Amino acid sequence: MSRGQSYFISLIRNRTRQNPNTQIRTLTVESRDNESKPEEFKSATSALSNTEMAKTVSTIMRERQRWQQTLVSDFPSFNFADPLFFRELLKSQNNVLLSLWFFRWLCSNYDYKPDPLSLNLLFGALLDTNAVKAAKSFLDTTGFNPEPTLLELYVKCLSEEELVDEAIQVYNVLKEIGIVPSTATCNSVLLGCVKARKLDCFWELYQEMIESDVDLERIRGLIQALCDGGEVLESYELLKQGLKQGLDPGHDVYAKLISGFCQIGNYTCMSEILHTMIAWNHLPNIYTYQEIIKGLCKEKKQLEAYRIFKSLKEKGYAPNRVVYTTMMHGFCMMGWLGSARKLWFEMIKKGMRPNEFTYNVMIHGHLKRGEFVVARGFYSEMCRNGYGETTVSCNTMITGYCSHGKSDEAFEFFKKMSETGVTPDAITYNTLIQGFCKENKLEKGMELLKELKDLGLKPSGVTYAALVRNLKVSGSVPTSLNLEIA
Repeated sequence: MSRGQSYFISLIRNRTRQNPNTQIRTLTVESRDNESKPEEFKSATSALSNTEMAKTVSTIMRERQRWQQTLVSDFPSFNFADPLFFRELLKSQNNVLLSLWFFRWLCSNYDYKPDPLSLNLLFGALLDTNAVKAAKSFLDTTGFNPEPTLLELYVKCLSEEELVDEAIQVYNVLKEIGIVPSTATCNSVLLGCVKARKLDCFWELYQEMIESDVDLERIRGLIQALCDGGEVLESYELLKQGLKQGLDPGHDVYAKLISGFCQIGNYTCMSEILHTMIAWNHLPNIYTYQEIIKGLCKEKKQLEAYRIFKSLKEKGYAPNRVVYTTMMHGFCMMGWLGSARKLWFEMIKKGMRPNEFTYNVMIHGHLKRGEFVVARGFYSEMCRNGYGETTVSCNTMITGYCSHGKSDEAFEFFKKMSETGVTPDAITYNTLIQGFCKENKLEKGMELLKELKDLGLKPSGVTYAALVRNLKVSGSVPTSLNLEIA
C-alpha cells in the first residue's frame, strides 16, 4: 500500500462512523413461525453455475423472510464466499442495498476477505443509485481504496447531497495522492458549496482551481448556479474575474445576471452589466429589455423605464405585446392612465391585439382611480373579443368595487359569476367579506363566511381580523366564529 493510499484510508476511517446496517435495516421483516422452505430451493447445487445460483439467491432474498438463517442449510455444498459468485449476485440483484446486506452477511458468517474488484463494484453500485450515506458507511467499515474514477464520483454524490465538508476532504485527498480531479469533479464541489451557501469555501476553492485551470464552462455554470441561489452579487464578481481572463460567458449569462439584479432592485449593477454585455458584442434581446422595464416599474422608476422603452424603437427593436403591457402596467401603477391609453392605441395601431392580461391591466388601473364606467367598458370589450370571463378578471372587478366602498355592486358581480359558469375562489370570498365588514354589513359577511367554509375554503388572517372587529362593535363574542385561519 502506497503512502498516499494509507493517508486516504486514515482520513476516511477517522470520521464519525455510522451504524453499517442503518441504510438497510428496513429490508428484512419478521417472518411467521410456520413459514416453510420452498422445495425448489432444496435441490442439489452442484449442477448450478454462479450465474444461475445468483439468480436463485436473488429470488430467495426478495421473497423469503429470514433468508439469512436458512440459506446455508438450503445449499450446504455451495461456496457463497466465492468472489465470482458475489459479482454475479451484484449483477442479477436489482436492489443494491440487498446486495450490501448480503455482503454484510458474508462478512459475519464466513472468513470472507472481499477482493478489490468486488469492493469497487459494490461501492460504485451504491454511488450509481445515489445511496451516499450507505456508500460512506461501506467505505468507513471496509477501509478499502476505491478506484480514482469512483472517488471522483463519490465527490460528486457528496456535493449533490450537500455533504460539502466531506466532499472537500475527499477532493483534497485526491490531489494529495497525485490524482488531478477532472473539470466535472471540480465543478461539482464548487456547485455543492453554492448549494450549501458555503461561499467562503467556494471562493477559496475557486481561486485555487483557476491558478492551474481556467474553464469557460465552469464560469458559465457557476454564475448561473449562483444566480439561481440568490447570490447575484457573488455571481457578478465571478463574471468580472472571468472577463479579466478573457472568458466571455455568453448572452444567456448576461441576461441571467440582468434579471437577477432587476429582481433585487440593484439598477447600478444592472446598468453596468448591460453596458458590458454590449461591449462584448452581445446585443440584448427584447426579453432582456422586458425584464429591465418590468424591474424599473416595480421600483417606481417609470420614467427611466419609458426612456428605455422609447430607445428600443429608436434602435430598431419592435416591442411586442408583452413589453407594451408591461409598460402600460407601470403607468397604471402610478395612476398615469393617459400615458397608458396612449400606448394602448399605439399597440393596436401596430396590429397587436390586446389579450386578457392587457385588458386586466387597464381595468385595474381605471378601477383604482374609481372610474367604474370606463373599467366596465374595457371588461365588456374583453369579453366581446373572445376573452371569456375568468376568476382572475372577476376578482379584479370585485376588488375594485370593494376598495371604493361599493360592496353591494361587487356582490351583484359575484352573483353573475355563477350564471356565466365562473367559479369563485378564496380570493373572491375574502375580498367580498372584507368589503362588507368595511361597510359594517356584518350579516352579509357572515353569510359569505359560511358559504366559504362549506366549500372547504378558509378565511384569511385579514378577513378574520375584519370579522372580529365587527363582532366586537356589535357586542357579539368573537370566539363564536370558530374560524380556521389560512
